[in-house]
Amino acid sequence: MSTDDNSSPTACIGWTTFEKRADAEHCAQQLVAEGLAFCVQVEGTVQSHYRWEGKAEIGEEHPVRIKHMDHNGDAIQDWLRKNHPYDTPQWIAVKACDSLEEYFLWALQNSKPRSAKTV
Repeated sequence: MSTDDNSSPTACIGWTTFEKRADAEHCAQQLVAEGLAFCVQVEGTVQSHYRWEGKAEIGEEHPVRIKHMDHNGDAIQDWLRKNHPYDTPQWIAVKACDSLEEYFLWALQNSKPRSAKTV
C-alpha cells in the first residue's frame, strides 16, 4: 500500500544489533509486547567490522530487524537508549515505499501509537 499523504501512517523497517542473542530476543519480545513494533526478526550471527574509540574492531553480532509504524519510531529510539547494552546502539530506519495492502492493515492492527514519553 503506497501513500503520499503525510498524515497517514507509514510502515517502516529499522535495524539494530546486539552482541548477545538473549539481548536481541529480549528486545524483540518487549517491542512487540508493548505494541511499538508489529514484527521483530532476530537474525543469525554476523561479523561486524567497525571503528570504536579510534580503533578498528571486529565483533560478532545479531542483527535485529524491527518493523514498525512511523508514529512509533521515536518511542523505539527511546526504548533502545534506555535498554540497549551498547553505549551507542545502532538505529537506522527507512520508510517502506510500498507494501501489500493486507499486510499494511495487519500491521496497523498490531501497532499501538506511542510517544517516546510513554515508554
